[in-house]
Amino acid sequence: MTESSLAIRGAFAAVPASVGWWAQVQPNQPAVVHAGTVLTYAELYERSCRLAAVLRAHGVTRGTPVVLALERSPELVVAALGVLLAGGAYVGTDVDEPDARLAAILADCRAPVVITREARAERYTGGEAQVLSVERMLEEEGVAGETSETLPGDLFYLVYTSGSTGAPKGVLVPHEGVANLVGWYQQTFDVRPGDRITQLSRPSFDAWALEVWPCLANGATLCLVEGRLPDSPADLARWIAAEHVTVCFMTTALAVEMLDQPWAEYGGALRVMLTGGEKLHRHPPADLPFRLFNLYGPTETSVVATYAEVPWDAAPQETPPIGRALPNMRTYVLDAQRNPVPAGTTGELYIGGTGVALGYLNQPELTSQRFLADPFTPDVNGRMYATGDLVRELPDGSLSFLGRADDQVKLRGFRIELGEVETALHRLPGVREAVVVKHELGDRLVGYVVPADPREPFDPAELRRNLALLLPDYMVPQTVTPLDTLPLTPHGKADRKALAVRPLAEAPAATGGDFHTDTERLLSELWCEVLQIGAAGREDSFFDLGGDSLQAMRLAKLARERGLRIAADDVFEYDLLYELAASITVAAETKR
Repeated sequence: MTESSLAIRGAFAAVPASVGWWAQVQPNQPAVVHAGTVLTYAELYERSCRLAAVLRAHGVTRGTPVVLALERSPELVVAALGVLLAGGAYVGTDVDEPDARLAAILADCRAPVVITREARAERYTGGEAQVLSVERMLEEEGVAGETSETLPGDLFYLVYTSGSTGAPKGVLVPHEGVANLVGWYQQTFDVRPGDRITQLSRPSFDAWALEVWPCLANGATLCLVEGRLPDSPADLARWIAAEHVTVCFMTTALAVEMLDQPWAEYGGALRVMLTGGEKLHRHPPADLPFRLFNLYGPTETSVVATYAEVPWDAAPQETPPIGRALPNMRTYVLDAQRNPVPAGTTGELYIGGTGVALGYLNQPELTSQRFLADPFTPDVNGRMYATGDLVRELPDGSLSFLGRADDQVKLRGFRIELGEVETALHRLPGVREAVVVKHELGDRLVGYVVPADPREPFDPAELRRNLALLLPDYMVPQTVTPLDTLPLTPHGKADRKALAVRPLAEAPAATGGDFHTDTERLLSELWCEVLQIGAAGREDSFFDLGGDSLQAMRLAKLARERGLRIAADDVFEYDLLYELAASITVAAETKR
């Protein structure tokens, strides 16, 4: 065992202390790189200690939640590490979080401090929390003294997931869970100071912890993508090659797009790609120049609970498994009475061991329902988490993921409680009943609504726009269809299975009459192809018709293949078809 590996291995090694150790051993090694900015380990640790001192002065101590309201940036990493060095626990949020959801998170966690940019500070004022500017915190003189002592059961971070009651629920993840994740990551993928690891996830996504802490606790370099993801899978692959990335994580939907890229043409140093978030349905091509690993893990199990390398030579009909448990973690496949089922039999997956979270914040009843005493371990304090996922054990002992046992779904790597979306729909005027499902055709979130008054006009686009004020974009259904009544099961419940296979609603009729230019006509054809819809008018919105960020990337790639030079960011800026067409025309004339 090398000296460096001693810093992160053992019964328990605090992750913040490991980063401090690397700051002493390799002070000039790049820790974070972003858009030409390089932050060394010495700079990262010194700035984080400076923030920790400010936080302590504002009352942050062991287990105190601190909300981070920062975009993907070196300052976000500095702030998160600073919170941990002060003894607190960070709460990641997105800067474009809808006001209603943000208010619910702030009210639930009751964080005494919010760290954000000076320009955004006003958005977070008015509550009980002190709003601190990260710029001003970094200007404070002096460095903190000794860092807070960390115990394995102390809170590391608080992450909010979709809640079935209609409100997001906070998952309490301890230091020992993250330390176990870091140790497994290093041992499995042999991460060293020369490695460069991507950071693509939103700070509100638990995968952010998977990208950041195994990298920094093992002395590697964290490579932050600038702004949104690149415009296409090809551009992302080129960025990975140009940054000499060696290890990356991507959600399943994005990883699948990346597998067929001509990696040999791009070159680069990528040796491992990790993916997870949804069921993986395919194997990599035979000439893939790096290893592919399929990860599985609910938020409640410290990001990753099981893993498996995905071979290229498996039978096409075989779905890649989710593998076996991480070290110090256990998996059980149980029946309705929580008894083990025979190998090969479908059952619910329960997870025990070091990675199990502490529970849900302020929800003791829900915590007692999902976090149970573990009867299969001699540890009298052992607990296991009921995932609600259906699996079966394969002959080699690995697990195959089959689906959900309840109404929770995953879409593009995000876990969504359909009940939260339905509750938001019911809050909107004109809605009497609402059901949301993940459609089996097209892998998209769709909503069905019974209007309160069928005589009143029903505008699905307006409903989606109002819903976007309450929910993140990935939770807004791509289509909302009015129904006279909802189909019911024999038990009188909404028949979700019938709705999930119901033909998808056609796009609304063109709203702007005939197309004015050939560019508009070609864009309409491209929108229909990408969104799998029948029509798109010149005054229609890409996102009102069901588009999302990943489809914007696909549209940009397809448009370039057809001779139209656009970027994914252009689709966000000009979401109306005629506006996007006009921007293309102006750009072409300017170039000429």
